[in-house]
Amino acid sequence: MDISVKPAEINSFSQNLRQWAQSMKMTQNQIVQRTRSLQSEWKDPQYAMFVETTQNHANMLKSSIDQFEKMSQQLALMARELEQTQRMMKQRIDKMR
Repeated sequence: MDISVKPAEINSFSQNLRQWAQSMKMTQNQIVQRTRSLQSEWKDPQYAMFVETTQNHANMLKSSIDQFEKMSQQLALMARELEQTQRMMKQRIDKMR
């Protein structure tokens, strides 16, 4: 069986997902903070509706962040397992020679 993906490539993508999740967290925090700071400036009833909409979007963003972090962890584990499997296969092949 030919495994065409390399553990290093999986690790690299795992790290990318982690970085994207961190970036998304910063963006989410900025949205929430800016929305709160508008409270002192925005005095009409539509502010409450805006806050609710913004909070809903922030919650959806948090769900995406959580999924990215979970996928990152799973990919890191897969990379380690693939690396271990490849080492074992190489040892078996070397013993057969």
